Amino acid sequence: MTTSTTTLIVVGDRFEEFLANRGTVAASELTARLRAGELEPGTVLVVGQGLSIEERAELAALVAADPSVRLAGGELAEPAGRPLTHKHDPRNGMIAPPVRAGEDRFTAELLIDQYNEILADHLTGQHIPGIALTEAARQTWTAVTEQFYLDADAPRTRFVLGTITSAFHRFVFPLPATVEYRLVRRERTAVDEVFHCVVTVNQGGHVAAEITADYRVIPERFSAKQEALAARSAVAALITATAAAESPVLSG
Repeated sequence: MTTSTTTLIVVGDRFEEFLANRGTVAASELTARLRAGELEPGTVLVVGQGLSIEERAELAALVAADPSVRLAGGELAEPAGRPLTHKHDPRNGMIAPPVRAGEDRFTAELLIDQYNEILADHLTGQHIPGIALTEAARQTWTAVTEQFYLDADAPRTRFVLGTITSAFHRFVFPLPATVEYRLVRRERTAVDEVFHCVVTVNQGGHVAAEITADYRVIPERFSAKQEALAARSAVAALITATAAAESPVLSG
């Protein structure tokens, strides 16, 4: 005798259009059903995108207390913190800590909160916006560099973006996804380091987005000085140009 397994994909409540798909459930509805013991025994839960840190923690606790249901893939990943992503608000972190996948290759789970600073202002249709994936790529190269390439006791640094190109091949839906970082080239100078990388967003066995970038990692004391000089120059140039444009024209 065989028993069927029910699979439910849980996503953030704000993905309303996506939740019209059969087999999906909103996070708030799922937690209510778990508390009430309404899920069928043997139900497998797949955690997609949109859940907050608090919702993920509550879901994990409810599942741990109910042996009749389980999480696909086991324990839920924890989000990467501020030292890796450089994001102050935990809602704006978009990845789990990266792990090494090979020589100069690293992967991280995509973990997007539906109230992330980008999605909070722009969430239409069923997919995750491309600009959100670009920010996830930035967080990934920042986290990889901080965790695997910079010395822990090195002076404070700043990341300065040089160039970035993006290609979007497929929709990324609020389902499980990974971000992969591949270092193409690393160049050292007397003052800074330049990293050239390719970051892909992968879902369902396909590359959905590909972001190519190069960025400089500069000691903060040098970067702050360069920025201050550039800012003063920009202000002075505008004042000079405005004064010239607004000066009265004297007729002969």
